[in-house]
Amino acid sequence: RKFMMLTLLISGPKQPGNDINVYLEPLIDDLKSLWVGIRGVYDAHNGEYFTLRAALMWTINDFPAYGNLSGCVVKGYKACPISGDDTPSHRLKNGHKICYIGHRKWLPINHPYRRQRAAFNGKTEYGIPPEPLTGEEVLHMVEN
Repeated sequence: RKFMMLTLLISGPKQPGNDINVYLEPLIDDLKSLWVGIRGVYDAHNGEYFTLRAALMWTINDFPAYGNLSGCVVKGYKACPISGDDTPSHRLKNGHKICYIGHRKWLPINHPYRRQRAAFNGKTEYGIPPEPLTGEEVLHMVEN
């Protein structure tokens, strides 16, 4: 298993949905052992032994897979992972779909789109973007 990198592509109509544990279990097992570390790895450049540790730094995935991996809500009225419970949304009268509004708050404060009413929801946008959750806030949410 020298220089092995596990890449995972699960897509298409036969993708397992939320049941991806079968695919992730070997990766999680390896990451747990690498987090503790492997003692006695030789560094040829420095000529010394050290403890090798590894961690998963990020994943690249689409929005539904993001929901499967992180446990975040990615559909429905509160589907924004940044805004969370403060996600501005409403249900369309005729289409019966959920529409997400308030996205103009991420534009600069003097951007012309913030003042346009007719092109959006009939209102000007004065809001500011929400602050992303801190690691401690996410931990508190996960614990409960």
